[in-house]
Amino acid sequence: MAKNDNPHSLRLYQSVLTHLGPEAAEKIACAAPLSKSAGAEKKFSWAEQVCKILDDEFDDASVGKVRMDCACGPAAGKIRQLKKLYASSATMDEFIDRISKLDQGFTMEHEDNLLFLVYPRCYCACANKLDKPLPRSWCYCTLGYTKRMFEGILDRHVDVKLIQSVKTGGSVCRIKITCEPSV
Repeated sequence: MAKNDNPHSLRLYQSVLTHLGPEAAEKIACAAPLSKSAGAEKKFSWAEQVCKILDDEFDDASVGKVRMDCACGPAAGKIRQLKKLYASSATMDEFIDRISKLDQGFTMEHEDNLLFLVYPRCYCACANKLDKPLPRSWCYCTLGYTKRMFEGILDRHVDVKLIQSVKTGGSVCRIKITCEPSV
């Protein structure tokens, strides 16, 4: 059997196990293994295989839970840094302006209790080296990343929705963040 020791595949396996059960986790692990040494082509092919299995066999809500749960990061240090920036900002507008000026790889926009996170390009290590599209379900992981980051920064529940992504033909990756009202 092919090695399946890549951190991306290990996180995916655990997420599928949690949300879809052991049979689904084993099926994906066997059908789409990914080793630590995989190059860009293999990672991209793996992402395509994973999406095909998930999209063909499970409903969108279940796929969303799996992909959000297996997201990379964000690093605790990054959350602490941005949380301090938020805490030292007098208004949400000031926070959005300040965070957008940092070199974080994204900009932000704000409208009432809605935030919009905008990535100018795809940063996914499994997908960003090739200029090819992927199914929307692949990009659900960025929702998990964004949700964790902003719940950590704001200390409250947020809902996230993928508006567009580079890998599905968008000019940017745009995520809507709906904040629970502050106490």
